[in-house]
Amino acid sequence: MAMHAPQNDTRFRFMESHDAFEHAGGLNEWDDNRYHQLEKKAHFHGAIASHSIAGKVQVTRETMDSPCVEQICHVPLDSIVIVNVRSEEDVLLNGRYVNADTFHISSGRSFHAVAKAPIEALMLTVSKAAFLETFKTEAFLNIESKPFERFIQPSTDTQIDFELNLKSHLSNVCAGIGQAPFSSNLDKVFSCVQEILDFESSTRFVVPPSTRTYIVEKSCEFFARHVQDEDIGVLDLCNHLRISRRTLQYSFEDVLGMTPLNYVRSVRLNTARKLLMSSPQETIQGAALDAGFSHLGRFSKYYQEFFGELPSQTVSRLGAHRRHH
Repeated sequence: MAMHAPQNDTRFRFMESHDAFEHAGGLNEWDDNRYHQLEKKAHFHGAIASHSIAGKVQVTRETMDSPCVEQICHVPLDSIVIVNVRSEEDVLLNGRYVNADTFHISSGRSFHAVAKAPIEALMLTVSKAAFLETFKTEAFLNIESKPFERFIQPSTDTQIDFELNLKSHLSNVCAGIGQAPFSSNLDKVFSCVQEILDFESSTRFVVPPSTRTYIVEKSCEFFARHVQDEDIGVLDLCNHLRISRRTLQYSFEDVLGMTPLNYVRSVRLNTARKLLMSSPQETIQGAALDAGFSHLGRFSKYYQEFFGELPSQTVSRLGAHRRHH
């Protein structure tokens, strides 16, 4: 199974980052991709190896060595993304716990993942037109124009073959071995994808969301839409979901290992840091207000406690870096 592409229309990238915001910029197959560090003063280290072919296919391996990281993004409707994650602890992905035995396939849908331990993610992004042309998709009804997502658990052999061949393809491209865009390893990855699609109608079952994971997932969605509004807090989450504060508290502590208040504050602090790092013209006060902090002194205190430096130090450090580059 192969897809034809111009021999010279191929690009390999490798990047390492010690900042979650910079790391997020390395995944260009996502829309509005954001990473949030959810643990105070956690050392972040991430790496991305990616091979893009003719604007139709992107093969990606992502690793993060940091504890407790959240990713929020959107998969474009004109692409189909296949994700397989591996971690010492199960990863919460769109309300379900997944690991190496589960493949998530989606298009036109929000993507929300929380990893509480270091993680490796193997990803294959294919334009929807190329996907429909290459694979048999009888089990996926109406995917041409509608958003969809599937959680599929194929055979163990398929899981192993997908991992080995995707990694081998990236290693060979990086080393300059086999310059053709579609190597034998990538062709085998495509064969694995077809096996995964064929497993759609199998009896293997991905555990549905529990009540607590559902509460956390919907709370995160709600808060992501209101991060700039300082008046939105824990009680608003309770009212929105029609649950008690105790139920919300227990759900967050069970699923994320933190209180709802700490989650809300950490996301707001990450939002402010992203604003400071992405725009040289952004003021500290403006970033604080846009992230839902009206009290500048309190914001600076929380920021230093969480990131280990004052907002002014972040701005100064980035200014020095830009002047030298």
